[in-house]
Amino acid sequence: MLKLLICSYTIFFVIAYINAEVIAFENCEDSDDSICEVKEVRVEPCKEAKSKKPCKVRSGTNASIEFDYIPHFDSDRMINQAYSATLIDLPLIGMDRDGCKFTQCPVKSGEASTYKNTLYMSPAFPLLNYNVKWRVWDANHDTKGCCFTFKIKLVR
Repeated sequence: MLKLLICSYTIFFVIAYINAEVIAFENCEDSDDSICEVKEVRVEPCKEAKSKKPCKVRSGTNASIEFDYIPHFDSDRMINQAYSATLIDLPLIGMDRDGCKFTQCPVKSGEASTYKNTLYMSPAFPLLNYNVKWRVWDANHDTKGCCFTFKIKLVR
């Protein structure tokens, strides 16, 4: 039974990786490449990635984000948070903030890592264009972490 479960999860992640699209992203204004280098960001679904348009994500469905990064810090405990980046950053309420559930901990300086998370796009979210800010950082040092932005469009 355990082997079947492991095999099923492996197949799911391989399919998700194959279907995920590399998207355009920007480092946050206050982020520092000397602390963390985000190499590539992938979102599923995002058929719009090739045309560099905001990913259209259906309300009431799941969306997956995955990114490759190289931290230039060590951390035993990571925190993560997604925000709607406006004049003030509005955090995604209900998001599991334990970053170690989505990337391997401990994080080692200079070692390439991958972060993978799936979020439910609640029908309670307004159908709008969003500038999403994604942060992952060391729980003990708020200044040590990764930060980037990308665009989505929540649709019906």
